[in-house]
This record gives sequence, C-alpha cells and structure tokens, in this order.
Amino acid sequence: MDLCCGPGRHSIPLSSYGEVVSFDLSKYLLSALKERTKDESFYNSLNLVQGDIKKLPFKSGFFDDVINLQTSFGYFTDEENELVLQEVSRVLKSNGVFVLEIANPGWIIANFQARDWDETGGFYVLEERNIDWKRKRMSSRWILIDKKEKEITEMPVNHRLYDLNELRELLMKAGFEIMNVFGSPEKEEFHSTKSRRIYLVSRKTS
Repeated sequence: MDLCCGPGRHSIPLSSYGEVVSFDLSKYLLSALKERTKDESFYNSLNLVQGDIKKLPFKSGFFDDVINLQTSFGYFTDEENELVLQEVSRVLKSNGVFVLEIANPGWIIANFQARDWDETGGFYVLEERNIDWKRKRMSSRWILIDKKEKEITEMPVNHRLYDLNELRELLMKAGFEIMNVFGSPEKEEFHSTKSRRIYLVSRKTS
C-alpha cells in the first residue's frame, strides 16, 4: 500500500512490480492519479482507495508492505498520529515492512525558508510555511499547479515535526522494529542537522 499516495509519484513505478493499493483522502489527487495511469498503461496493477488513514478500510494482516512518503505523517494530534501507526501495524502481515519518510526537524531549524517551489509528478508546488517551535508543528499553504491541465489547487497543511528519537519510540510502541535509518533515498547515512529527510525502514515484529 502506498499510504497517502497523492498523484502517484511512487504508486505508478511500483505497479510495474505487482499489485499496489493507492490510498489517499483527496479525491482530487486520486483523480489525477487515475488520469496519469491511463496515459502510462499501469492502471490494471493499481487499486485506488479513498479514505481516512486513522481508520483504514482493510482487514488485519492484509498487506505485505506499506510505504508512507514525502511527509505524509503527523497531520493530527499526537494521539491520532499514534493511531495512524497502530492502523498501519494492524493491516500489515507479520514481518511486513513499513517505510516512513518525513522532513527532518533538525535540518529545518538550520535551513528554514518561509516559502519555496518544488516539482513532483505532474505538479509544480509552492509551499509557504510557518512554524510553532514550542508545539513542534508546521503550518503550510500548498499551491499545486497541474502542469497538464493548468489547474491551480490550494491546500492548507498543518503537521507535527517528529525527530528521529520520537519516531523510534512511536514505531516501537506500535509494534515495529527499526531496521535502517537513512538520510536520503540513495541510502545516505542520516545526520541530525545535515540530512533534509528521515527515511525509516521498520518491520512488524508480530
């Protein structure tokens, strides 16, 4: 399962290896993913599901692996964020792998920018940010520009910034064993202030 799949940046290439469930709350992003898969001939390997990550509509032990990438974790209260990880653990098979990627708060502190542009999938993204350091929460306004359709969508975002130690504790509490920690998708060694991202590879222990 590609949890919080967005427009399918990861779902589409993964679908060439086998069946993928693309799960997201946004009907708009799932619609964009559906259109892309028609063009790229991968739709038969993808299963698009819309819903709430705090209550996943799947039976226990359903998935071999789950990925949650590009800072798609931490949007709720601390208690609800823990519930998300418990749900991921529930739907994973025993020894199933969970890959979690989020922004590294240490890097953000050292390199904070109030706004910047990015390009992901078929979208240009402008992100404007404000951080409440006391509560460890970052509020953002995302402006998504569909490169093909020339449509503009605005999305308010507010999420909790978790450091590596906090994530370790949360994952262990949810029944995961940490296997590896990286600072980039190229498996670079994680550094608390120099790595932009935290990539955690964990395994369900029971």
